[in-house]
Amino acid sequence: MQVRNFLHFLLILFYILTFSIFADAQQIQINKGGEKIVVFPEGRWEYFDKTNYSHLELEQDIKRSQIASPQDILDKQTSKGAMEEEGESDEERYERLLIDADNKLALALERESDIKFSKILLEEEMDDLKLDDRSTDEKYYLLKRQLKLATNLEKSAKKNTKRLKKELGKLKRQGKIVYNSSSKRLKKKSLRKKRKDEIVVKELQNSKYTYIEDKSFYLASKSFKKYSVDDDVMYSPPQKDCNLVFDGVDEFMGKRRKDVEREILFTFTNDDMRKYMKSEDYISCKGSLTQIKGGVLLLNLFISINTTDAKRAFGGLTKGSMITLKMINGESVNLVNNQTDRGIFDPLKKQHTFTGQYRINSGQEKKLRKNELDFVRIIWDTGFEDYEIYNLDFFSNQFKCLK
Repeated sequence: MQVRNFLHFLLILFYILTFSIFADAQQIQINKGGEKIVVFPEGRWEYFDKTNYSHLELEQDIKRSQIASPQDILDKQTSKGAMEEEGESDEERYERLLIDADNKLALALERESDIKFSKILLEEEMDDLKLDDRSTDEKYYLLKRQLKLATNLEKSAKKNTKRLKKELGKLKRQGKIVYNSSSKRLKKKSLRKKRKDEIVVKELQNSKYTYIEDKSFYLASKSFKKYSVDDDVMYSPPQKDCNLVFDGVDEFMGKRRKDVEREILFTFTNDDMRKYMKSEDYISCKGSLTQIKGGVLLLNLFISINTTDAKRAFGGLTKGSMITLKMINGESVNLVNNQTDRGIFDPLKKQHTFTGQYRINSGQEKKLRKNELDFVRIIWDTGFEDYEIYNLDFFSNQFKCLK
């Protein structure tokens, strides 16, 4: 298990170094105040300065790309690392650039699928570890950190794939400019057909039959769909069903209400309790969203604590108390509790469950929709506690059900 764990960690470190190579270039954007800013790949930004030569040059490059000539398009792509071959026409050069962009996207998709597979293995290993009485706290927390790192890498891989898809789409649209500027449109079709035929011949030349000897074999081979990682359920499992536990008119308010099914937000077991809890967690928190017609949006938290002493240790959740949701990008959102709850005790499970209800305004909703969670701070009657969140997509999953 330790060797497999170590290999997973090395794979994750490799992708951290790899994806850093594919950072986006500088961009000019408009901030919320309507001011023009320059955004750098590492995330920092600065105000656009008309006296700054690099800013002006960046602005001119963007303008040129919007009204680019065929030669400008090809020159820009060549400057990104694609070498120009001697005696190559514009159409041939564009075709080669298109193939290069397609190959980059295929490589990104492969990396994304590898990270997904590594994450699945880590999740399986975490399940085994929870059932292993001989497991140590060090192994548990190391695996938990690696699982969170794999989740972050999966997000980065998806963003990189999305960026490359946009670049490929842009290059395809620019191809119209390249081909419309020349009278060699027929050459474009013949070149593609020639390359396809060459590929088919290479694939079939060692076969018993070829499409030349038996044309029906060639036609049959074209009917098979090309393998795609996106269609492979092993690497791209189906999205979780969106379940609403209630979708109707509230009896008391007389308004339309939607309640999303609860899902795990975080779990927590401190070092002292770990050896006694075995496969269970000391604290587990489930959450869900409720939407009421008229612009009311609520976050419901159901915090279960596996101890008979929970009321003395935590007290409860008081009306007016706050939780702070911290995002990975450093932003925070403070939500206020609408109700007081001292907890309900389940004598069979020996478990206390505390319920909190927190209203979300429109500005907070925008932040929670587009950012991933990192930590949550809950203010109990006896003080505050910070909990690390591993379900980074909690809000994005919940909001999908409220469309």
